[in-house]
Amino acid sequence: MNTTNKETSGYKTAFKSTAVFGGVQICTILLNVIKTKVVALLMGTVGFGIISIYNTITNLIHTTTNLGLQSSAVRDLSIAYTENNQDVLAGKHKAIMRWVYVCSVGGALLTFLFANQLSIAFFENVDYVRDIRLLSIVVFCMGVYNANYAYLQGIRKIKDMANATVYGAVATLLLSLPLYYFYKIDGIVWSLIIGAVATMIIGCFYTAKHKLPAIRQSWRESYKLGRGTIQLGIAMSIGSISVLLVQFIIKTFIARHGGVSDVGLYQAGWAINASYLGMVFTAIAKDYFPRLSSVYQDNSKLSVMVNEQSEISVLILAPLIVCMVVFIEPIIRILYSADFLSIIEMTKWLLIGSIIKAGSFGISYIFLAKGDKKMYLFNELGVKLITIPSYLLGYKIWGLSGIGYAYTFVYCVFFLWVSLVSWLRYRIKYNSKYWRLFIIELLLLLLYPLSQEIFGQSYIISVIIMVAILLFSFYEFQKRIDIISVIKRVFYGKK
Repeated sequence: MNTTNKETSGYKTAFKSTAVFGGVQICTILLNVIKTKVVALLMGTVGFGIISIYNTITNLIHTTTNLGLQSSAVRDLSIAYTENNQDVLAGKHKAIMRWVYVCSVGGALLTFLFANQLSIAFFENVDYVRDIRLLSIVVFCMGVYNANYAYLQGIRKIKDMANATVYGAVATLLLSLPLYYFYKIDGIVWSLIIGAVATMIIGCFYTAKHKLPAIRQSWRESYKLGRGTIQLGIAMSIGSISVLLVQFIIKTFIARHGGVSDVGLYQAGWAINASYLGMVFTAIAKDYFPRLSSVYQDNSKLSVMVNEQSEISVLILAPLIVCMVVFIEPIIRILYSADFLSIIEMTKWLLIGSIIKAGSFGISYIFLAKGDKKMYLFNELGVKLITIPSYLLGYKIWGLSGIGYAYTFVYCVFFLWVSLVSWLRYRIKYNSKYWRLFIIELLLLLLYPLSQEIFGQSYIISVIIMVAILLFSFYEFQKRIDIISVIKRVFYGKK
């Protein structure tokens, strides 16, 4: 019995954290949908556009000046927490927070000082200088909130992380709606400020629950303690910026060769994949990264954790993907309109390719957990050299559908590459149990486009494939975490 518990505990941990943060992501998406709908009704496309630009400005400056601290801090705090030494954890936390405050103040100053240039760059006039200067408050609050969130993530306080995210989103919505209603466009900047301040306060509240001992630390010591965190953070920032650059190049190419309409269609298809499947990837990363970081020196434990999390990821994603693929046409009609049905083929392959992405996702976090910033950057920037020509060539030959084909191809290459590098560098690899699960789920998913080519659009065959994946995934879930008992506890309170 004890052996069984040990064998399944890792799966239960992976599933529990993914389920919790998956629920959080769903709540956040629903709240954002309400907010977006209200903005659309009260202010139309102009208000929606202004909010989008303001968010772009704050995110761009925050990402550039924060030096990736909100991500890299998770690793170092998790390692310090695992050592079970409160003084070490307090010292690391204090050093990181000092770096965060300096970076956040710097970001706020840049926003304030360059408001004139930002207004001209984004609006082609200086009418928005005052509002952009006010956004400096948002930039500062974002830095502090993300640092507090990173602390909770590093010490793996899942419940507090979930509460901070949900309550922050609820507070932002409730405080924003009156401003939108009474002040319309003039209330946009104040809604962003009040929302940022509210979420920062909520983050500080949940962080304060986990008090650390007071320590004396000079600024020189803070610099030395935080330097390693900054170096990894910069590497992660470069990786994030490279993603934005790739998207910019692809959208520019599509706009020049297919027109702005194709850019809109591309964005619509990409959003379905990124928003709904991305929800799962985000949920996985919240607890997976700190757990990996806590055992980064033990390759055998790392290997077990990578395999367990990746198996759970496949079992969650495969049913979700097949349901979305089978019902992609009504999904597009509901989310958009019949004018967007031309993205079906592209979106279908973006979704199928995401199960391959999950495989590379599980392995690629090893490099971050080990703080191997050079290899992480080599992998991330190296794959971009394949991504750009693949996407551009795919679009040139097959149109938007080619983007979907290219996405799947790129992740096949990336998956094989990071698997090979992980094995050669650390002797960490996926075991036969994972490969069996992955290959069966992937082949079942590929039956869908294959059946369409042979038999045409047949909902009977599609439903058969969908049911097969659902039953197989349920069966494999049951072997790992006894999903029937989980369902009974949720609905009937039975053990």
